Amino acid sequence: MNSANTNPATYASVRGWCRTDAKVVSHQRDPAPSNNESYKDISLYNNMGSLEREIPTEVSRRSKIRRQGRFLKGPIPLPLIAIAAKLPGQSLALYIAIHHQTALTGKPMVTLPSSLLVDLGISRDAKARGLRNLEKAGLVQVDRSRGRSARVGLSPEK
Repeated sequence: MNSANTNPATYASVRGWCRTDAKVVSHQRDPAPSNNESYKDISLYNNMGSLEREIPTEVSRRSKIRRQGRFLKGPIPLPLIAIAAKLPGQSLALYIAIHHQTALTGKPMVTLPSSLLVDLGISRDAKARGLRNLEKAGLVQVDRSRGRSARVGLSPEK
């Protein structure tokens, strides 16, 4: 290293070919694009600061649709609905709940959320009776474990 210029701010000490006191400069990252537009026209919004409005995107449109409420995805074969409708109690409502949950999650075996059962007016006891009836009719498969919620799946179509 040149002995005439020993200012450490200008030159870093060198050991072999590697700088020993070099500092990594953090790179400023451009912020990700926002879904919000800012309006900062002082003449229009003097005392209001900046106003923002949301720009609809595909994701925001889908989330609004999702928040509108529950839905039933079809098709559900009518003969299977007819079998469940002939069973006692709330077996039909329970069968529809099972179909809804399996279609929603895409999994073959699901647990039924209590909020869904409350929405359909199915009590804990009615759920147990309905699962037994649907299982005897061959419409569902039930996996019961002590201390856990029953896992339920639709039986393959007859």
